[in-house]
Amino acid sequence: MKDSMRTVLMCAATAVIVAGGVTAAEKNPIFNYGPIPPEFIISPEDGARSHDHISIKASVAERLSHICEAAAKAHGGSATVVILDPFGQIIHEHRMDGQTYINQKAAENKARTALLTREPSHVLTNRAFDDVSTLIRMDQFGLTVQEGGLPIIVNDQVIGAIGVGGGAGGRSYGEETCARDALVEVFGPQPPLLPAPNGGVRNGGGFPGRAPAAGGNGG
Repeated sequence: MKDSMRTVLMCAATAVIVAGGVTAAEKNPIFNYGPIPPEFIISPEDGARSHDHISIKASVAERLSHICEAAAKAHGGSATVVILDPFGQIIHEHRMDGQTYINQKAAENKARTALLTREPSHVLTNRAFDDVSTLIRMDQFGLTVQEGGLPIIVNDQVIGAIGVGGGAGGRSYGEETCARDALVEVFGPQPPLLPAPNGGVRNGGGFPGRAPAAGGNGG
């Protein structure tokens, strides 16, 4: 009887652990542990040339840029998309017609910020809102406080980063949304985007707009 009871309890405990793991995976789908699916990263043969076996595959980076391009067009906008490898080198850059040098540099800086911090660049956007000292410090560190950069994480391993500049549809869509939607289509569910900082409203560009004062007409 004791052995039977012990077996039942062990099975119940195992079920709880497994159920808990599933729940955690559902909440944070990109934070599963395990090997990275080979279709997402550089092949062993190509990686052997540069001793790199974790970088996002060039064809996957190109696919991300084209997904974002199609989305920006669908929302009446334009964009520049930059994808970096885990070492900060450009894997793929795609500039739609009408994009400028500033759009290019903004996209690259957003991707680099997400890569270096392992977080969406939006984290710094919110920290720097109404805080000039943070804005200055981040600039000294070579980081941008514009939203639109996201790390590319697969099974809890950073394989690159994506940055979007140039509007990508403006207020009706936005650069960060464009980046996230591309990641969702290629890699599956992603964490939700951060809200605008207190006192700010999302405007689709790199910086949040200011919320209208109470009782105002919103301009």
